[in-house]
Amino acid sequence: MNVLSATMKLAVFSFMLSSWTLNCSDSVETLVLQREWTANAEYAGDIWASKLAREKGFHLVVHEGSELLDPVRLVRSGDVQFGVASADRILQENEGGARLVIIASATFKTPVVFLSKKGSGIKTPQDFINKIVGIQAGTNTELVFKALVSATNIIEEERIRVVESGWGIQTFVNGDIDVLGAFDYDEPVQLEFRGIEYNVISPEDYGVDYVGTVYFTREDFIDNNPRVVQDVLNCLVLGWHRALQNPEKALNLLVEYSSEINADKEKRSLMRGKEYFQGENQWPLYSSDDRWESMSRSLMSLGRLRTFDYRNNIDYSYLQIALAELKKNYDD
Repeated sequence: MNVLSATMKLAVFSFMLSSWTLNCSDSVETLVLQREWTANAEYAGDIWASKLAREKGFHLVVHEGSELLDPVRLVRSGDVQFGVASADRILQENEGGARLVIIASATFKTPVVFLSKKGSGIKTPQDFINKIVGIQAGTNTELVFKALVSATNIIEEERIRVVESGWGIQTFVNGDIDVLGAFDYDEPVQLEFRGIEYNVISPEDYGVDYVGTVYFTREDFIDNNPRVVQDVLNCLVLGWHRALQNPEKALNLLVEYSSEINADKEKRSLMRGKEYFQGENQWPLYSSDDRWESMSRSLMSLGRLRTFDYRNNIDYSYLQIALAELKKNYDD
């Protein structure tokens, strides 16, 4: 018999409560943005956007992720209006008929990197040969690793030992693995707190141009609620702009949102992650057509996608309006 942990039960109860609020609010519209993982620096702009939404007369509830809450399933079912998930996941779901629409990019490029210890001699993907590489199966560390291997023409199965790293950095610290698949504003920060020096191997340097996580909703929700979609994107764009301009205040809002936040760690993560959060060409929540096309070609070569049609997956028209508004009012 499966028994839910106290944490999981709390996550389910919290989700049920937010859904009840959505259904029972009479005077102020309530919308839910379902995140994929637990609260961290990636939430900074969303939390600020939630504050802006209240000022504009509606509620945008940023719902924390957990093992039990799948943003894709919840958006598809109509239980929530907006979600955040990996870009490749949405493209794959749409091939199966999901009719989801990507409306913005939370991280315009993938934050997945590969770490080795200083002095290990591992500085390029070719140095992975005859080494042990740790990835988190089912996450983008696995997918981006496969893309990196393909891009550099390494025969993975014959020449690299790939193992499950588990969450965190402990297997890497212990020396159980030589290379750690990581997220650039998470595990490196943890290593810095431990005083451990490391090398960063960036897949982008080897032609792996993947979009990271994206904001998405249902096609029919956009058709029926275009003004709502625009209001939410206006808040998200401005929220991220202000969070990156005022990281101390953003961190305070994040700590108010979740008492579980490690303020020192997430402050470093927010600053290190600015490169990813600020958007391509420093346009918040924007990823270029070229990046989408490059990613789709890689996914097709790996057998993860059959075809890719930008128009059937991505609608940046609302984002473009929000960015134009930002430029008009906050052009630095």
